Amino acid sequence: MSNDTSVQQLGAAGRGTYPHSASRRNPPYPYGQVPPPSGTALARGYYPPSRTYPRYYPPRPPRQSLRVILLVILFAGLLLTSAALIVSFIYKPPSIVHTPVSTGLANSPIYVNATVFGGGLWVQNVTLYYDVFDRGVWQTKPMTLPPEGTQPYSAVIPGNEVTSSITYYIMAVNALGLSTNTIGYFVLVRDFNVTAMLPSLVISAGTSNGTTVRVGSEGGFSSSVSLSMTGLPSGVSASFNPPSVTPAPNGVATSALTISSTTSAPAGTYTVNVVGTFGNLTHSYPMTLKVNPPRDFSISATPTSNTIIRGQAASFTVSLTALNGYIGTLNLSVTGLDVNMYYRFETFQNKINLGGTFQNVTLVIVTNALSPLGDFTLTITATDFTLTHTATMTLTVRPGFFT
Repeated sequence: MSNDTSVQQLGAAGRGTYPHSASRRNPPYPYGQVPPPSGTALARGYYPPSRTYPRYYPPRPPRQSLRVILLVILFAGLLLTSAALIVSFIYKPPSIVHTPVSTGLANSPIYVNATVFGGGLWVQNVTLYYDVFDRGVWQTKPMTLPPEGTQPYSAVIPGNEVTSSITYYIMAVNALGLSTNTIGYFVLVRDFNVTAMLPSLVISAGTSNGTTVRVGSEGGFSSSVSLSMTGLPSGVSASFNPPSVTPAPNGVATSALTISSTTSAPAGTYTVNVVGTFGNLTHSYPMTLKVNPPRDFSISATPTSNTIIRGQAASFTVSLTALNGYIGTLNLSVTGLDVNMYYRFETFQNKINLGGTFQNVTLVIVTNALSPLGDFTLTITATDFTLTHTATMTLTVRPGFFT
């Protein structure tokens, strides 16, 4: 068999497959006629066809459509995000920015300010809630904007309500009724008190008396307090030494109070007040002042008349009584006697100490042979060189042993 014949047979038998195409292990040859087996003469003269097949790529969508889809997705995302932000902004409660007030002064106003953000919608109202300790009742004050309408909101606790330390907080409500409030804050209110060691004093017109005044600090108060007194009757005055005191924080300072009166001061019982003042802060302490008539004494003698025989001695009892708490030393003397008569008081140097009650002293009138006869009006004088009082009596001297 010729070579051409062999080639034809081989090509006819194996067109589209390898030789031994019955074998399942060999895949179909993709380029048309199957090449001859290697090592044969036909293989040396065979060349595969020059025609090739392109690779398969899946179809791509048009670029313009993809851009539109991406833009739609982006716009939808932005729309949903914006809607979520708007909803969360609208339904957000207000927020409050506030600098706390930590200290105050009694009887002085306290100013509270706050900046409020409405949380999406305008603020409906802002309210200050406060509780004064010695009252124990929560009170409210609306917080308002100034006339120009700019922040902050403000409220004032009146000075007449600031009588002790205060607790407060702020609440804000927006148009949807959503509210928020701050924490509670404490205001330490500085104050002082005034007292006297003796709540009542008794004086007599023309004399003086006194006590000690105490000024105590509260809430760390430490400022100069001026002292004065009100309600005094005419003819009565008060003085403080020193006139102003400064207590240490939460401590006490003292001043000596002296109340003086003239002899013309009207007698009676009065309610007076010790007053302490610092700025517009004033405290007072009530006292009772009793003004008695002027301190004085009285004198009397018994018997009011006496008869003796010339050469004898006559005795009288002199009574001295203190009036309105009088205390003093009295000098005693007698006038109206003849030169041949003399007297003596049975007390040292004719003096007597009168101490708030009464004293009796014996007066002796001595006569002798030269003493004249007759009736003598005698005057007993008692004096402390400020006050002087007298008593009179009659002495009758009759003839007797000496004629």
